[in-house]
Amino acid sequence: MKRSLALGLCMTLLAAPVMATEKETLRERQDRLSKQLEASKKAQAETDVELELTEAERDAVSTEVRAVNERLDSLSEQIAVQQSEADEARAELEVTRRQLAAQEQYLEDQKALLSERLRVLQIHEDRSYLQVIFESRSFGDFVARLVTAQSIAEQDRDLIHTFMTEVDRLESLETAQRTQLSFVKQKERELVITKQALDRAAEEKRALLSELNDQVELLELEQMTREEEQALMDEQRRIIAGQLEAIAVAEREAAEAEARRQAEAKAAAEAQAKAEVEARARQEAEAKAAADAKSNTTPAAPPVPPVEVTENVTAPVSTFVRPVSGYVSSRFGPRANPLTGAPESHRGIDIVNATGTPVVSAAPGIVIKAAPATGYGNVVFVSHVIQGQVWTTVYGHLDSITVAPGQTLSAGQTVGTLGNTGWSTGPHLHFELHRGEWAPGQPNAVDPGPYIGY
Repeated sequence: MKRSLALGLCMTLLAAPVMATEKETLRERQDRLSKQLEASKKAQAETDVELELTEAERDAVSTEVRAVNERLDSLSEQIAVQQSEADEARAELEVTRRQLAAQEQYLEDQKALLSERLRVLQIHEDRSYLQVIFESRSFGDFVARLVTAQSIAEQDRDLIHTFMTEVDRLESLETAQRTQLSFVKQKERELVITKQALDRAAEEKRALLSELNDQVELLELEQMTREEEQALMDEQRRIIAGQLEAIAVAEREAAEAEARRQAEAKAAAEAQAKAEVEARARQEAEAKAAADAKSNTTPAAPPVPPVEVTENVTAPVSTFVRPVSGYVSSRFGPRANPLTGAPESHRGIDIVNATGTPVVSAAPGIVIKAAPATGYGNVVFVSHVIQGQVWTTVYGHLDSITVAPGQTLSAGQTVGTLGNTGWSTGPHLHFELHRGEWAPGQPNAVDPGPYIGY
């Protein structure tokens, strides 16, 4: 019985420091989480303000872009009208030029005929009539020649007058059409220059709008990520509070057990003392009786108290197991982002296998989060306390999740199946190991390879 009491006392004394260390670790972790949560909330408030301002600026630029686009549409219509008018003016000018060329050719033909006639008739000089008269063979011939000359002269004069009038009209029309075409082309050039300037302005506005859209997307992503971070930290704090409560309950139960053991030990000690007194009394009585009987019997030696035996009890040592089978395609540390090509620090390792391959918990622990998350896709976060040290494991890009937040897990218990969700380029498990809690920026991440044998 004494051996059992000693062993129980030893176990209690060994367990107490372990619980105290674990409780202190959890409290420190809870304090860090509270500070990180406050910092995250402050950063989110700043992000909210920046997002609101950026959205307002984006809306203003979007309104300007719409106005510029409407102006460009109007200018395009005006340019189309001017181009149509210019085409019509060119066509009319071409017709006039062809007509003028025909008239000029006709004029050249008539020049030869009129030159011959003028040489014969000389209609603008008196000697022409004398020549007609003197060359007449008779009076009748004279009258006929005179009438013919006058008729030809009148016809020629009418022809020349009509021709010159038509030439003047065509030349005037050509001049007017040239002027109109020049005006139309000038207006078209002005509209084109204006449109080019607006095109440049529109391109600048569209580029600014695209940049603002990208900023809004990044801020929305940052906002969403911070909300997820805060939810995760709240869940970690809730689990830590539960762990602290469990430790407090265990301490109360240990204290009650210790009190019971002490009471039992006291009662046992009293009973043993009473038994020893009774044994000594019996021995004295027996010795007296033997003396009276003049016995030479040597009195028995007093009983030797039993030696208390203690056992060495050491805390169990937990090791991490591989979360999934497969090969490592990307290790912990610097690398080029497979989606963007930009340099980054990879805060875990990627283990490739077929979609649906079971993924297990790397150590005993409690599920912090089991849901979709930005970047991670379907993800499970598990909190572990191993030899007083807090660890957190992350299982990302899962195809399916088979656990729930707050669930207690054993090492090797399935948490989901390998997949390709979130920011992923193929089926694989993104596995992270954090010495301490998961925190924004992943400052506690360590290379999981040496811990899980990869």
